[in-house]
Amino acid sequence: MRSFVFTLGFHEDFAIRRLTSKAAQKGEPILVFTAKPAVGAVQKAFNSLREFCRRVGLEEPSLTELDLSNGPRALVEARTLMGQLPGLLVVDVSGGLRAVVVVTILALLALGRDYELYAASETGAGFELHLPAGVAKALSRLSEEKRLILAELARSPGLTVEGLAKRLKRAPKTVRNHLAELKKAGLIAVRGKGELELTSWGRAIAGAPGSGRESG
Repeated sequence: MRSFVFTLGFHEDFAIRRLTSKAAQKGEPILVFTAKPAVGAVQKAFNSLREFCRRVGLEEPSLTELDLSNGPRALVEARTLMGQLPGLLVVDVSGGLRAVVVVTILALLALGRDYELYAASETGAGFELHLPAGVAKALSRLSEEKRLILAELARSPGLTVEGLAKRLKRAPKTVRNHLAELKKAGLIAVRGKGELELTSWGRAIAGAPGSGRESG
């Protein structure tokens, strides 16, 4: 079960592309945030999105106008509404005013929920940022022990479980448990004969050089 959240401006194409690429299903809620008051171009974009959803048999999207003149209240409203949504939150902030995007992301972080985040241009041109669900969870819930593991692998890529345990003065079993979670989150990859290294997201979180490179 998933729920979809969009920040909407004058164009709805990005939201339609996301719903299509994620194979959205009937029964999965669609929540749309925009700035209050929603101007005519935004209403037109929302109506087009709503018509698309009707045509392909998806849930009727709901539009919430956030009052940006009161930041804290807008944050509480966005957090409350997203908190009521079921399942994994698939959030696309490719549209709308930057203030709406910021409020939505802050509310998302405050929730402590599982989510995946997308950001691209409304037209679909150029690069797309995708924060996978596992990475998003790791960012908000990474323990000090796991941070130590990431930091050690940033300094010494290629360590084995035994070598890493020795460096950290921890039992190999304890290290293996942490590594299993980090691997599931997409932060660590295993190469060759059990050699451990950080993925691009792992390097980014650890603040390691070369975090822009792609890896596993």
